[in-house]
Amino acid sequence: MIAEACDAMAFYIKIEKYEETEFFAKYKFWSVDGNFGELEINKQSGEVRLLMQISGDQQRHLFNRAAAKVIREWRQGRLPDMTEWAS
Repeated sequence: MIAEACDAMAFYIKIEKYEETEFFAKYKFWSVDGNFGELEINKQSGEVRLLMQISGDQQRHLFNRAAAKVIREWRQGRLPDMTEWAS
C-alpha cells in the first residue's frame, strides 16, 4: 500500500506524540497500511530526526511529510498530542 500511495502521490499519515521532555518531543507516525515510524523534534531548534523508518519508505516520503507537519505546528508554538497529514 505504501508503494500505491507514493505512486499516486496521495498521502494520509496519522501522527501521535508518545513522549515529551523539556527538550524533545517524540512522535509515532502511521501509514494507511498500519506500519509506523518514529521521529523526534528538538523543541528549541525545530530540528527533526528520524528515529525509526517505516518499512518500505526508503525514499522517506512519509517521514518527510510527517516531519513537515510537526515542524509547522512547532513554528506556531504548539506540539499537539495528535495531528495528521493529508494530501
